[in-house]
Amino acid sequence: MPAKKKYLSSPGQRVLKITAGILGGYMLTSGIHLAIGAHLEEKGALIITSAYTSFFVWIGLMIAAFYFKNGWPAWGTYLLATAVCAGIIYLGMS
Repeated sequence: MPAKKKYLSSPGQRVLKITAGILGGYMLTSGIHLAIGAHLEEKGALIITSAYTSFFVWIGLMIAAFYFKNGWPAWGTYLLATAVCAGIIYLGMS
């Protein structure tokens, strides 16, 4: 039995969700780990830990992108959160 059309998103929205999940999720994952590293004095532990945790965070953000009804809010949320992480990194380095 095929899915009802009202529950399916358009191809454009599907592309936006996929790219937000892959690219936006990767940028946000990197930003989170760099923001944490900007405030730690022992960087070696972060490098080892982020090798494992970054994969799990990235997968979680990929899945979270599909919870949005529209692809644009997913991109907006991920870019805004990445900008917040960039601000944290900037404040942590100075």
